Amino acid sequence: MAKKVIGLDIGGSKITGVLFDGKKEMDFLTIVTPKNLFEFERNILKLVDFLSAKTKVSAVGVGMAGLINAKKGIAVYSPNIKFIHSLNFNKLFKANGIKNIKVDNDTNCFTRSELYLGQGKKYKNFLGLILGTGVGGGIVIDGKIYRGHDNSGAEFGHALIEGDYFEQPYQKLRDRRDFKAAGRLIGKMMASLTNIFAPEAIIIGGGFGHNEAKKYLPSAKSEMKKFLFNKNSSTKILISKLKNPGALGAALLMK
Repeated sequence: MAKKVIGLDIGGSKITGVLFDGKKEMDFLTIVTPKNLFEFERNILKLVDFLSAKTKVSAVGVGMAGLINAKKGIAVYSPNIKFIHSLNFNKLFKANGIKNIKVDNDTNCFTRSELYLGQGKKYKNFLGLILGTGVGGGIVIDGKIYRGHDNSGAEFGHALIEGDYFEQPYQKLRDRRDFKAAGRLIGKMMASLTNIFAPEAIIIGGGFGHNEAKKYLPSAKSEMKKFLFNKNSSTKILISKLKNPGALGAALLMK
C-alpha cells in the first residue's frame, strides 16, 4: 500500500476518518453521526474532501456496523443507524471522483488493524471484541480474518444470553453506567468466547470498551474465571492501544 488512502469508521454516535500512507496515520477527523440519510451522505463526502484536500488519495475504505455486502460495496442495514438501507458506497464515492472503494463490517476492520498494526501482530489466533454503542466482534484464525460463509460471522453482540441478545442488557447497563454489572455481563461473554474458541487473546476496543476499561474490567475478569471450562486457560484480555483502530482497519482493506 504505497499510495495514500482514507479509512472511515462509521459508528452510531460518531464517524472517524483517517488519512493513511500504508505505515502510519497522517491525519484524522471525527464528526458526529448525522440523523438522516441526506446529511449522512453529504457529511461523509465533506469528511473525505477534508482529508484529501492537500494530497492525492487513491482509495477509500469503509467500516460500518451491520450487514455488509462487501462484493458490491453496500451496507444492507445497520442496527445503530436506522436510516441505512442498502446504501451503495461504491456509487456514493464514485460520483465524487473516487474509483477504488471497499466496504467491510466495522469490527472486521478493528480486528484487521490489530492484526497488522496492533497487539494482534504477535498472535495467530485471537478475537476482537468491540464495546461501543453496540457490540461486535472479529475472529482471526491462523493469521486470517474469519468471516463466515455469508460474511456475517462474529456477531458476538447477537449471542443469546437468557433469552436476549447480549447487546440488549449490555446497552442498558452501559447507559446506566453500572460498571460492575456491565463487567459481570462482559465477563460471561468473554468466558463463552474462550470456551468456544480458546484464543490466545481477546483484544477489546470501542468507546466503552477502551475508555471505561478500568471501571468494568476487574469485575469482568473475575466473572470470566467463574465460567471458564479450562480453569488453566492462558487467554489474555487486552485493551487496544491504537488511536483510531476501526478507521485504520478500513484503510487496510486496500492492503
